[in-house]
Amino acid sequence: MMRILLVLILILLNPEVKEREVIVTKKMITVSGQTSIGGFNCDYSKTGLKDTLFIDFEGPAKEMVFDIPVRDFSCGNFLINKDFRNTVKADKHPTAKVKVHNIKSNYGYYTCDLSVTLVGKKLEFPSLELKRVPEGLHANLILSFDDLELEAPKKMGGLIKVEERLTLDFTLGF
Repeated sequence: MMRILLVLILILLNPEVKEREVIVTKKMITVSGQTSIGGFNCDYSKTGLKDTLFIDFEGPAKEMVFDIPVRDFSCGNFLINKDFRNTVKADKHPTAKVKVHNIKSNYGYYTCDLSVTLVGKKLEFPSLELKRVPEGLHANLILSFDDLELEAPKKMGGLIKVEERLTLDFTLGF
């Protein structure tokens, strides 16, 4: 038992053993926001995956890229689903793309370079902080419709308005 403990301590303290591979089995993204009559959440979840996430990798860049069919987001009911798809122009841009690379571990948290392509607009988030949660790694982004060069939708002659701020929550589960 002491030998196993000693070996583990040496492995953890050895600066040469830095790179790690983690198998991602679930990807979750939630887009949420507020309207003048309440909030909304549109969720995407994909399970049963076996993608490899490289942490503290030295050498040629290794990245995880995934395409998300916009129609796979679920907002709770068919009317909100339809509004969401119209807002993000799903007919013209049927997929969103997320690219995660350069993941580094820091004391108690992680960072990565993340790019998101939505409605044909590529947004870059260098050194985005990821938090370790029971499900895996989690990131939170605050966007605006202006960032995506979109106009916040209005319904019923302007009586129902969507606020300018959108929250994107990403979780890579393992």
